[in-house]
Amino acid sequence: MRLPLILTIAAACLLHAYTWTFKAQDGWSLFTVCLFAFSLTPYAISAFMGRVWHALNAALGFAAGALAGDIFMHYAVFIAPKGSTAALGLLFMPVWNLLLLGPLGAVIGWACARAVTRRRGENAA
Repeated sequence: MRLPLILTIAAACLLHAYTWTFKAQDGWSLFTVCLFAFSLTPYAISAFMGRVWHALNAALGFAAGALAGDIFMHYAVFIAPKGSTAALGLLFMPVWNLLLLGPLGAVIGWACARAVTRRRGENAA
């Protein structure tokens, strides 16, 4: 179960590194470095959850929820922007990931793992 978590975190790091390296017009400014670090905070939390708390299913759900939000925002800002203020979503997406999408994904991951283990227990008897 650790490999899917590692791959999810790696995909998120690649997405944010791509955005920071190729899409940021300021290049390597203090603002873009801080935004890059802040954008990776949900994935650091999910790695902490998987490593220290040993809650791999919840950690994978947390990372997957945050990655889904980041992919949607990348699409909404760079591929199909709806207006001139679409890029503001990049500023607020880490907050949404930390407060809503990550915890929601963690609950879903935990619940799915619990349902699968409960079903395995019923079939084994």
